[in-house]
Amino acid sequence: MLMPIVLIGLVFLFVVGDMANSGRAAVAPMKAGRKPAAPTPNGSVKKKIVKQSAGNSSATASQPWFSVFAGANNQEYQAYMRDEWGHEKRGDVPLFEKLCLEGQQAGLSWATVLAKRAAYRKAFHNFNIKKCAAMAEKDIDAVLVAAKEGPGGRDAVICHRGKLLSIASNARCVLNLKSPNVVVPVDPVTGSPCRTLDALLWSFVGGSPVLNSWQNPTAIPPMSPTADAMAKALKKLGFSFVGPTICYSLMQSCGLIIDHPVGTPEHTAAAARLAKRKGARGR
Repeated sequence: MLMPIVLIGLVFLFVVGDMANSGRAAVAPMKAGRKPAAPTPNGSVKKKIVKQSAGNSSATASQPWFSVFAGANNQEYQAYMRDEWGHEKRGDVPLFEKLCLEGQQAGLSWATVLAKRAAYRKAFHNFNIKKCAAMAEKDIDAVLVAAKEGPGGRDAVICHRGKLLSIASNARCVLNLKSPNVVVPVDPVTGSPCRTLDALLWSFVGGSPVLNSWQNPTAIPPMSPTADAMAKALKKLGFSFVGPTICYSLMQSCGLIIDHPVGTPEHTAAAARLAKRKGARGR
């Protein structure tokens, strides 16, 4: 009877050992010091951003180079980055709108402001400079009340009184450029005084777009000496919410400089556009 008992015991040990090994294979131990990825508020795992090395700035349709920016997964944002950001923008009204919206962005993401662009256009007369300049404090307060009491979200401007007041005051600064009593910068290329917002802003890049050659997104700076000079000139003329970082963003978005990294579809498209344009420069 001893032999059957021994055989039964060996079978039992084999089965138990096999089950234990299966459990270890199915659940790999977590390395010391590592934590599981924390979920974002919407429940998805937060995406890990991998810095691109030089020469590795190419992007795919599913993950463009600007996916490192907040809100980049939004289709509206992606269309903006492809079709507007870095495209040459001319004329006082389009440039005034961008100047104002970049100022609204201070401390926030551009995705937030872009989503509210239509609300700003509605509240500020499609950025008609004369109409904005005529807005008094009570008019700005009415915009603020409507934003607080309305549906909110995309249909409301950002509830920051100082930023909203700057739209009206900056509009008056644009109109003052035409006054012979106001000393304005002189365009270094033409030698003429900058009596329009278009002439003033574009004078800082010699009147034509500059195509930069950043090898990856992490190489793109938050500001530049040119942006700093622009900020000082605008502040001297009375403009507000026009710091160096805001001015650099303005230069990027209006195509004064083109900061799409080399190797991306956007940089290739920009180079093709500028090849057809007389006076464009590269760095």
